[in-house]
Amino acid sequence: MKTDTLYRQTTFANKDFPFSIKQILTQNGQPDILFHWHTDIEIIYVSEGTAQFHIDYEYFDSQAGDIILIRPNALHSIHPIQRATHTMDVLHFNLDLVGISHKNIATLKYLQPLHNGDFEFARRIQPDAPGYEEIKSCLLDCMKNGRDQGPFYELRIKSQLNELLYLLYSHHYIVEKKFSTEAYRREEKIRLVLDHISDHYQEELMIEQLAELCNFSPTHFMNFFKKQLGISCMEYIIQFRLKKAAHLLQHSDQAIIEIASQSGFNNLSNFNRQFKKYYETTPSHYRKACL
Repeated sequence: MKTDTLYRQTTFANKDFPFSIKQILTQNGQPDILFHWHTDIEIIYVSEGTAQFHIDYEYFDSQAGDIILIRPNALHSIHPIQRATHTMDVLHFNLDLVGISHKNIATLKYLQPLHNGDFEFARRIQPDAPGYEEIKSCLLDCMKNGRDQGPFYELRIKSQLNELLYLLYSHHYIVEKKFSTEAYRREEKIRLVLDHISDHYQEELMIEQLAELCNFSPTHFMNFFKKQLGISCMEYIIQFRLKKAAHLLQHSDQAIIEIASQSGFNNLSNFNRQFKKYYETTPSHYRKACL
């Protein structure tokens, strides 16, 4: 099965120091971060508001103060909840930074199993959870150090990341993964369908065709997709196409009718209607606002 379609490579300012921090503010329903995966660890601190997180086919609404943990290679997405504001600080780092390529007992016991998927993260740590204050303090100090970049900050960050992993292990927020054969097959089917949509969104996509990929009946497939991802398959396809269209509106001078067609909409009026429903503005006004 092809697995690189939804892969998103994290951009680091220095490829020899794979660590990054950014703040993402969600307002007026944007941005809507669709399903993707990467090989880095992602740790999020929610400072304000709420959004819907999907991580490994589990979904929940975040709250201010949540610490959200995303393991390497986890399929995940983040969606606005109506018009709610949501502010989060996002830390990315590759396990290379804490020495996964060096063979030693710590690497073999703790880093490699996490990278390979034998261990998994708890999805989130809430303010009343054991160890929360200690973990929050370490995380925010690490983020601050990454922003300030004072003398020798690289050494301090490596130390803080190791401390953070230690705290997550010691408070049992990293545990051995209990993954049944049935769960593995569900994940494989969902990734197959999402990759197919990503590869063929410009073409006509039929529920019957997607169901056949999973060896399901159309009805069973629609129920399966909604249960795993929290939205209907057709809603996901529309959102995916609209994201592609929005990118072209920002970064190309193509005519709107061409963008609609290139994004998988064979009817301009339907494209305009869906775009306005999702972005609450017309494609032409969206393009002007991005200039």
